[in-house]
Amino acid sequence: MRIHTRSTLALSTCLLMLAGCSSQSTVAPSALATPDQVTTPIAPQSFSGVLPCASCPGIETQLDLLPDGRYFLTETYQDRANATFTRAGHWQIDETRLLLQHEDSNLVFFATESGGWLQADTEGRPIQSNLNYEIRPVEWAPKPLAMSITGMLVYYADAASVVDCSTGTRFPVEMTETWLDIERTYLSSISAPGSYLQINADVSLNWQTPEEGPANYYLAFNTLTSFTPATTCGTSLEKIEHHEWRLREITDISRQALPEEGKPFIKVSGQQLSGHTGCNSLAGSITLDGNRVTLGPVATTRMFCMQTADLETQFLQTLEQATYVSLEGAYWTWYNEDMGRLMSFEQAAPRSISQ
Repeated sequence: MRIHTRSTLALSTCLLMLAGCSSQSTVAPSALATPDQVTTPIAPQSFSGVLPCASCPGIETQLDLLPDGRYFLTETYQDRANATFTRAGHWQIDETRLLLQHEDSNLVFFATESGGWLQADTEGRPIQSNLNYEIRPVEWAPKPLAMSITGMLVYYADAASVVDCSTGTRFPVEMTETWLDIERTYLSSISAPGSYLQINADVSLNWQTPEEGPANYYLAFNTLTSFTPATTCGTSLEKIEHHEWRLREITDISRQALPEEGKPFIKVSGQQLSGHTGCNSLAGSITLDGNRVTLGPVATTRMFCMQTADLETQFLQTLEQATYVSLEGAYWTWYNEDMGRLMSFEQAAPRSISQ
């Protein structure tokens, strides 16, 4: 999920100025919460407040946290036209800190006794100031969001969704009048039913509670600015190299059916592929060229494991079908030659495998 570069730079600069001016003291305010007072949200939560601004009356700030680890941060600069900015990504709580992760940058907040979150300064310390840098809990009321997005569109069985490249979030698509033209574009551009099409678009996100299924943000297209067949979100070798990528999902096997322990994983180092099938070690060669992947012969050890034999067979066969790869937020997803989704991996801490 992306906002315009100039707007992002201006917003970041303003936040740095504010935090820098208020970081003269590093003593944490007495209103900070202790670890035993911090709980992980199990339901959607909203937090709101008007934070200081260096060149305007204030910044109306709302943070919406979803239990699945997504967040949406909306900031509106008072007394300015077209000055609402949206940031989205994944959150996690580290004792008393709330970390908002967005692509290659993070924001940090500290829990307060009021149940809210206090903004950190540029060095990641709680801000102590006579001004208000805290957002406090309010009734769940997510704002409609407007933004530009680079993602991957799929339309199958009369349902459309978009995977956002920057966060890996999948948004169901609202069937508006604008969608009808995009549907025709999609159907005339794909190579096979159910394949993905990379898009750049201006969209709106609206929180909805359907009659069936869970509540979620639904994506409505405003303008489709460009589309590219046979193109994924792409993969940077620098971002995936030397990390262990553990299998998260795979075609024809439900995520719940994957074992918690002994999941297949792979690692990439230059043009070398290594990993584990859930039973045996594997090794081979790999070439990444933008959004395309080419695997050389993959060799494995020859131990037989009754409990994971079917998964191992499926995993090795799926590797052979891979043509495209795509880094979507925290997930590394692999596709076949028709842009059909094969499997996805998530980054995990390295582990040793002994046979």
